[in-house]
Amino acid sequence: MSQISQVEGCTFSTEELQKFHKFYTWSSADLDLSTVDQRIDYFSSNIDPSIDTQRLREWLSTMDLPVVDELYSRFDAYDFAHAPGFNNLLAEVYNTKDVNKHELDLRMEQAKARYYNEHVEPFNCEEYRAYKEASAPKPVCPYQHLWDHGDERSTGRRLDNVCVVDLADYLDQPVDSKELLTLATVSKIHDAIRQAYEEQYYAIAIINSNTDDSRPFLPPLERQQEAFAALLRLQIELRQLNQSKPVVVFASGPVDASTIGVVLSTADVITTDNFSVSLSPVQEFPLAALYDWSTRLEYPGTAVFIACHPDLILRSSEWTDLGLGQGFIAHRNLASSMDRVLLAASCPPPSTRDALRKAYMAESVYPGPSKISVWRPEIERYFAPVSQGIKSLDELIGELSEFDTAWARKYLALIDDKEWLAVARLRVAALRSARDMEYSRVLAMEFAVTNAWTKDSSLPADVLIKSPADDSLSDILNVPKPAVDIPDECPFAKMYRKNPERFRQIDLQQITKHRHVDLQ
Repeated sequence: MSQISQVEGCTFSTEELQKFHKFYTWSSADLDLSTVDQRIDYFSSNIDPSIDTQRLREWLSTMDLPVVDELYSRFDAYDFAHAPGFNNLLAEVYNTKDVNKHELDLRMEQAKARYYNEHVEPFNCEEYRAYKEASAPKPVCPYQHLWDHGDERSTGRRLDNVCVVDLADYLDQPVDSKELLTLATVSKIHDAIRQAYEEQYYAIAIINSNTDDSRPFLPPLERQQEAFAALLRLQIELRQLNQSKPVVVFASGPVDASTIGVVLSTADVITTDNFSVSLSPVQEFPLAALYDWSTRLEYPGTAVFIACHPDLILRSSEWTDLGLGQGFIAHRNLASSMDRVLLAASCPPPSTRDALRKAYMAESVYPGPSKISVWRPEIERYFAPVSQGIKSLDELIGELSEFDTAWARKYLALIDDKEWLAVARLRVAALRSARDMEYSRVLAMEFAVTNAWTKDSSLPADVLIKSPADDSLSDILNVPKPAVDIPDECPFAKMYRKNPERFRQIDLQQITKHRHVDLQ
């Protein structure tokens, strides 16, 4: 190796030059396009811990290194989420009909560059993009874009304009006993959600930062009448809040059937591959979320199929197929994707809801095929007549005995399980009755029938359905009547759901804008 020595005009000693050149080549460590700070860190950590980093920095600055590296590093690290006034640019970012993730990312990058250039230091977006493209590692797999963001982590920073309710802050962490959603916990969550009414918040997000495929997003409800009433009050609150501000749920773990009504009380539900819900067996709260199951599923008979299935587990693919989930994000990408969605939710009104939805649609991917869609023809043939009251559950069982398939045999197992058969009869009767009721009436029936069922599950389904459901919801929930203002389903939307053909020539967008008007 040739000797490196000092030349005229050089400020570095021969010893320094030999040390800097002898022990390091950039390409050997894949640092050809690294920043000055990255090269210094590598040199001092792996080559010579005793090196004078200041002298090394001065030497590196004499080399042909792009000066803009550090500018781009500062730009990437800048906290735009809390930058004063940056959220005012978000409406412009999401003012597009194109919900393509790549296009929205470019628009967001352009908005950030504009803000940074105007408020922080001179910055050229086109030069930045050219540098990123040149320095980005080339993918070796054509499908790498599906998991490119998997290594990203959440910033962990909360936004001033988004009320984030983390269920992990309120749920107990039992060691020896099963985790339950208690009355006290429901009340604390309710109090936290009420904060979203404050003017500073544009949207509310419900998350659980302590979930996986086994730890629940929402655990089973405590078997207590007061806890059940508190849960119904929470659902009412969410529906009221969602009328004025968007409420988004990131359901990142299993949800118990007794508490699924909380998730269904919001208009924007994002699930992950860890999400699941099963309605069987639920005997303490057999009619949980009755209104949603009876009114929101598009295809006739689907609710009966799900409610009576002995061991069906609904995952994100089924949830999305049923129209109950609006987006799906792989759990490994959830943290970084959630940051981007919540940043969009900080967009000021009236563009908040539109920006939020476009953001999570851009982050969403295909959740996979739905088990329910495979059996849709059979569901409409066998289960729709039961849902419509044309046939009884017993007649359905008789028909399925001639239909020799694996899932049909599971239904036939109802004959041998009297306890589960009683649950199925009750659910079928309740679904039929709830189909033509307003939300408040269905909630009252759910509460009253559940309490009657808890006391005596041997009562016939028709007797339970006709029991104290006539009580007013305000009395059942012990809430002053003037304070109970529950948004009912639009009557035109209800008629459309029953007979879409009658509304073929009507502008459905106008129907969705209909709001309940109190004429009293």
